[in-house]
Amino acid sequence: MSANFNRNPTGKNQYAKSEALEESIKTALQGYHQDGVTNYAIISQLLFKDLEVTLGPKQVQRRLSKLGLFAAKGTMERIEHADVVQLVLDELDKDVVKHLGVKSIRDKIRQTSDVILSRSFVSWMMHLHDPDGFAGRNPTAKRIYRSPKYPIGINHKWSSDGHDKLYSIGYPIYAIVDDATGKTLGAWVLPSNRQQDIILYVYLCCVEKYGGIPLTTTTDCGTETLKMVNMQKELRNTFHPDISEAEVPAHIYLRSVHNISVERSWYRLRLDFGDRAVYLFKEGAIQGIYNPHDADHVQLSLWLWSRILQKELDATVEFRNNSAVRKQKAKPGPSGFSRNIAYTLYEQWGGVDCKLVVDMNLIREQKALLGGDTLLEFTTLEFSQRAQAVFVTLGEVPLSMESGWTLFQVMLPDVFPERNFLRPVL
Repeated sequence: MSANFNRNPTGKNQYAKSEALEESIKTALQGYHQDGVTNYAIISQLLFKDLEVTLGPKQVQRRLSKLGLFAAKGTMERIEHADVVQLVLDELDKDVVKHLGVKSIRDKIRQTSDVILSRSFVSWMMHLHDPDGFAGRNPTAKRIYRSPKYPIGINHKWSSDGHDKLYSIGYPIYAIVDDATGKTLGAWVLPSNRQQDIILYVYLCCVEKYGGIPLTTTTDCGTETLKMVNMQKELRNTFHPDISEAEVPAHIYLRSVHNISVERSWYRLRLDFGDRAVYLFKEGAIQGIYNPHDADHVQLSLWLWSRILQKELDATVEFRNNSAVRKQKAKPGPSGFSRNIAYTLYEQWGGVDCKLVVDMNLIREQKALLGGDTLLEFTTLEFSQRAQAVFVTLGEVPLSMESGWTLFQVMLPDVFPERNFLRPVL
């Protein structure tokens, strides 16, 4: 071989690039597993879409096995029986209001433990340990007739609405949902879901997050949406004047019961999140920890619980977006996979991306003019900084609904030293 021959004439370290790519593939596979995606062909398509990596289904299967990531059958063969029993019992204990069915418990286990259990096993365990829960979940709600939807594609319509079931404890919610896939694009715990500036701001947050506006937005007829509707129309007319308002409206007002894409998500949100949130929040007053007539108690609880509930809401939304929708052959549009997959791989069900690109610098300017994230705060900036400084001194503490009132007790004396609150004995 010639002494002048160089196997790497550019001098670039190719191994670093290869190792980085392998790490990205590993992280992606672990993420798909946690999201409950077990179909090798679908995973192969997601890898190409997300990382531009071409791996066939067989290669995907080998890599998953090497990482110890298995679907239900493989998991049940490899994990001790006592361990899988405990996983189910732990989730049943968390469901204090007994609203979660077999599918939800199974998905919760997958989300929290990265373990996929068989539906039959979870059902058997729930019938054994919580038989009354099944009777309590028997649906008795009055039904409204729904006609089939024929979705064009993602970002064709965004449906948005407020959820008031947590208003009783002071934490209203607002959400924006993609009409075609049912994917929740954003959900927020807000100081108010009836103020026009706040609703406009969360809409702009969604526009920035997804890189454009939908062809059409839909809401009910509440006055809180006026500024949002005007912004949607102005952005579309400015950046896409070729689209006829007469033929394709930028916004459509609907009765609440007919704004179905977002309305149908409220029931699951109440079962998976809302009822439990109300129950655990009210425990503070019942146990004598929280005094709703003490202004300092109220201020700290607003600061702390708004953060707890937003974190739990984010987890609930991610959980729902990653839960597979049952296969319906006669249903127009996506079915048989999760909302996240339906949104990412929209071509699989014949959809297109209807997103309209707008100037993101303008969006960021509008957000700043409205006041930025301070609009989402439940307390003043000064108090928020004081509470945050105390919270940081606690170190790595779990922020959850179960630990909320314990954290409240620990923080109270340091946030209000002038009150000489007693330190709890925990």
